Amino acid sequence: MNKRLLIIDDDLDMCTLLSRFLGKKGYDVEVAHSASKGIAKVTELNFDIVLCDFRLGDKDGKDVLLKIKELHPETIVIIITGYSDIKTAVDVIKLGAFDYITKPLVPDEVINVIEKALAKPVDEPVTPSVSTPAARNKKSYVVSANKEFLVGQDGETAHLYKHIEIVAITN
Repeated sequence: MNKRLLIIDDDLDMCTLLSRFLGKKGYDVEVAHSASKGIAKVTELNFDIVLCDFRLGDKDGKDVLLKIKELHPETIVIIITGYSDIKTAVDVIKLGAFDYITKPLVPDEVINVIEKALAKPVDEPVTPSVSTPAARNKKSYVVSANKEFLVGQDGETAHLYKHIEIVAITN
């Protein structure tokens, strides 16, 4: 069965190009040209992934993200924006977005992010950050060997690597 995607973007050309491209890749794609229309579609239908522009005419992507997560917490939300702002990227990731893609969109990047999101196990637990030193000391730490360096597996370390991944693509 094909995965269902919803594109929420007020740029009609972007929606058309992205929906045709993803349709050719085997996804069932629906489009909404405003936040309110997108939320209405999410309310009536289940989507595996929602690609949502951050700046929409009637609401911003953060509001849409929160509403989608309220309605369907398992739905993967990827934020798209023409503004490369690290603070915004970190904020939406903290609110539950899977990833953040900047325009102009590179088709291969979009597909890679979607495939990465779909490959993530649905029941993978989200590790909350631990705020007290005593609680941090009680955690067990595991280090896995990578080809070139060691990567810690602690929740806070994973959170740090996610931030590094977001910032690494910028100047």
